[in-house]
Amino acid sequence: MKHQLATVSFSVDVATKRDLDELAANEGRSKSDLFREMYSYYRFKTSLRRVQEQGAIIAARLGLETDDDVYRYLSQGRAA
Repeated sequence: MKHQLATVSFSVDVATKRDLDELAANEGRSKSDLFREMYSYYRFKTSLRRVQEQGAIIAARLGLETDDDVYRYLSQGRAA
């Protein structure tokens, strides 16, 4: 099934537009395709950051300070 597309408009400075045009041409891709990839990467990074923050909170609660502490904890089968 094909995704339904919508148009999004936004402004950037002239140098950024020029750079985006050049990047798209060099990659042989559309600016829309590049934007979709950048957006997807941004979403991934923000999700990963949230998971890392939650992991740090849980690790602190469990008294896990190093990677070795985490591996030891997991190898003991205490992770649920």
